[in-house]
Amino acid sequence: MELYKNYLKEQLDKSEKYREMLFRRGYLFTNKTINNTSAYPFYGLWNHFAVNKYHLYVHEKQTCYVASQDNITSIIIGHAYNPFDMTYDENVLCKDLLSCYKEGMEKYFNKISEFTGLHVVILVDGDKVIACQDACGLTGCYYGKVAEAMYITEHPQLVADLCGLQMEPIVEKLIQSKCYNIGNRHLPGDITPYKELKRIGANTYVAFDSDFIVKRFYPLSPHAEFRTDKEKDAGIKRIGNLIHNGIECCSKKWKKCAISLSGGTDSKTTLACANGLYDKFSYFSFYSKPQELVDAQGAKKICEYLGLKHTLYEIPQDNQFFKDFELIKRLLQHNTNYFVNLADNEIRKYIYLHDLDAYDIELKSWASEVARVFLERKYDISFKGLINERQCSIFQTRYFGHPDLLKWSDKIYCDFLKKVGLDKPLFNYEPADMFYWEVRMGCWGVSVVSSQQLYHRVTMPINNRKILELFLAFPHDERKNDSVHKKVMAYMCSKIIDANVEIPNLYFHSYRILLEKIYYKYRTVMYRAKIK
Repeated sequence: MELYKNYLKEQLDKSEKYREMLFRRGYLFTNKTINNTSAYPFYGLWNHFAVNKYHLYVHEKQTCYVASQDNITSIIIGHAYNPFDMTYDENVLCKDLLSCYKEGMEKYFNKISEFTGLHVVILVDGDKVIACQDACGLTGCYYGKVAEAMYITEHPQLVADLCGLQMEPIVEKLIQSKCYNIGNRHLPGDITPYKELKRIGANTYVAFDSDFIVKRFYPLSPHAEFRTDKEKDAGIKRIGNLIHNGIECCSKKWKKCAISLSGGTDSKTTLACANGLYDKFSYFSFYSKPQELVDAQGAKKICEYLGLKHTLYEIPQDNQFFKDFELIKRLLQHNTNYFVNLADNEIRKYIYLHDLDAYDIELKSWASEVARVFLERKYDISFKGLINERQCSIFQTRYFGHPDLLKWSDKIYCDFLKKVGLDKPLFNYEPADMFYWEVRMGCWGVSVVSSQQLYHRVTMPINNRKILELFLAFPHDERKNDSVHKKVMAYMCSKIIDANVEIPNLYFHSYRILLEKIYYKYRTVMYRAKIK
């Protein structure tokens, strides 16, 4: 890894062409002054904000909003909008947070839970610091102390570069193993490649006052349970209207807005909720490998049925099409901390969209997977009890031929589940739902978003804690068979249902999934879990 880093630094020092790609849209919050921000890894492309005794450094392509009152400072890094009151000016949202904080932590976090978008929220009260993320934890927030200096950042690799940190040998062994790519390509629990740094995730916050501590702020009470048709109908309307409100905020906040589409349920739900705003958006799909073409063609068919112009981008399938592909690949590996292991087709897609530079914002949809009972659909198993450490390991990586790594992962997950309170029931929230929300989405999703920072800004109108809570209020089986999403579509734009485009999820029916099910049974049936 050091050789890759040294090569990358050497190339960027010689030429400024790709410097803006390095840790693009990143941020660094620290109590240490960075003396030279004109050299690697900043290259004079980061803005600096002084906040009490702390320093905030933000990449020029990232947005940052700061409001202060009575020695208390509220910071939003990224973007946020509130579909409940239609506020999409982050300066106003920062002031709202200051007002709520003065009334207590519960009200403060309740206000944050109204926000949609991709963001990290930091509050500084004197010397005390509180940091949390968007609903699904998709904007990176890693924290730690190195030589008595504190750091909160989107990129652990940035701190590693500044402080000369060394990757943990067992992490390097994992990410270089052949089994690692047979899975979701993220690390166990809250670890990073560096022992000094940890990750926080959805529904938790990290507080700093001489040292770091992680606490849960959500949920604080049971969620509603819709049982009657009247309750369900009201819930469908509430979900559809709130997603629509968020999409409307996007249309007012940015000029060149686009919705990226597939023929899948999540994508069609977002498109349905944009009804009434269709003239405010562009619509596109892409395929970077042949398997993606069916989805893209399904999206095109839906748009044609609705009378919407749809653009289908065919991403070149030859690395040679892109100048300096290998250099950009190494740069992306560095940005994603060497554990995401992006496939070449993904890298080609990101470079293509970076060079295209056609949109200010792209609306994506996959945050709604949280509500769709993904694990049961995939493994055809009913998950009634707590998700234990071994299940977490298997869901992450198929540790073929590496029992030592599997045991290590189990230990990491056991400690992590206890740390964030997933070792016990959280009111009436289904443990499998909370796993998917906080672990699958938080670990995997944050890595995906980090890699997507290379191109135009991305948002997700369903990435809202209170909207996800409304989805979870519906009965388990209705969420599992997608009837909730389909009812939202029917309420918001019935023509999407009428288009009759159903793209089968081949992921649930492939030979690979059969092997994964067998492996899951083999590795869990005799395991004596510590989390039960």
